[in-house]
Amino acid sequence: MSDPYYDPNEYPQRPSEPPRLNPVPDLPPKRPPGEGGSAPWPSAPASGEMDGNLMPTRVPLPPNGAPATPSDRVRIGLWGAPHSGKTTYLAAVPIAAMQQARYGHAGWAVSGMNAESNEFLASGVTQLESDRVFPDATVGLRPLSWSFQGAEQPFGRFRRQREVGFVLEVQDVAGEVYGRDEEHALRPRILDQLARSQGLVYLFDPLLDGKPATRSLDYFYSMLNELNTRVRDAGTLHRNRLPHHVAVCVTKFDHPEVFRPAVEAGWVTQDSVGAQLPRVPAEHAARYFRWMCDEFRGSSARLVRDGLASFFHPERISYYVSSAIGFRLNPQHVFDYRNYHNVEYVDGVARICTSPVPVNVLEPLTDLERRIRSASRRRRPW
Repeated sequence: MSDPYYDPNEYPQRPSEPPRLNPVPDLPPKRPPGEGGSAPWPSAPASGEMDGNLMPTRVPLPPNGAPATPSDRVRIGLWGAPHSGKTTYLAAVPIAAMQQARYGHAGWAVSGMNAESNEFLASGVTQLESDRVFPDATVGLRPLSWSFQGAEQPFGRFRRQREVGFVLEVQDVAGEVYGRDEEHALRPRILDQLARSQGLVYLFDPLLDGKPATRSLDYFYSMLNELNTRVRDAGTLHRNRLPHHVAVCVTKFDHPEVFRPAVEAGWVTQDSVGAQLPRVPAEHAARYFRWMCDEFRGSSARLVRDGLASFFHPERISYYVSSAIGFRLNPQHVFDYRNYHNVEYVDGVARICTSPVPVNVLEPLTDLERRIRSASRRRRPW
């Protein structure tokens, strides 16, 4: 406009009107008599407008309340073949976290750092616990950011529980990305995320490994080779090996085709209190994985085992025998060897029989965080 005193925030004036310093907008028309009063109710804020009556939302901060720093965040890569249970594993994390209190441990509070992560947590708990169904397999890429607040169990020279809070960043991605198709559209992004991750959770599914379409080696070596090249060229290898801390989870422990052979081979013990759950002792988990590769599966599984030991530092690899949904329990909430499989098929759809009791789902994540934090204090790479 040519008027030098024009204010874009001023109420618009007609040319013939004198300027108004405090303009009052036209009042809405009154309702006709008999339609509920003389004036209409105020309308709700339009889409995108803020309701001034709501409390303002603050910026999400790490559990300790301090401003976010790189040391507050732990980047974990989740790796596994298609249908190996990656999405179900992540959906079971908040359930496993809350159930810690059942065993005399301080429970973990897991919540999202953004709306998408909170939605994943809420949807996963509803599907597994209330609807008793498995989450749909992920099609694309879904980055998640979760806050963990809890207490670390006594470990090593630390004899007392310590309050711990950290932010976990993990991606949920379709297993096909890890295959031999190097032209997959998401492969460069996943490769970059794995390279920048401090830790890896690798899901080894003994059942799928026996099927040609989902053989573990086909979704392991190709990506591992590219990952090693990426990290090597960036100059971030640690003593000539990949610097990541790795948690290897041997999954589907609850499935009869996995559990029964493990029982017969003498790997399984059973709790004597509470739900009397069976488990493979933590100190035997690495040997259990070797047995699984040598005796239960075959040559391709052995190459997965050998690849892990060759590309990563063996002292940075830990092993877990896990199940995202756990075993079926009887009406007294106790394990019964006569009827323990926790999946049944209704109209061709897999459904969970009793409330999930995840086995070694939370521990790989919290153990990775502890090991990464411990290594950083010693000023080592990751």
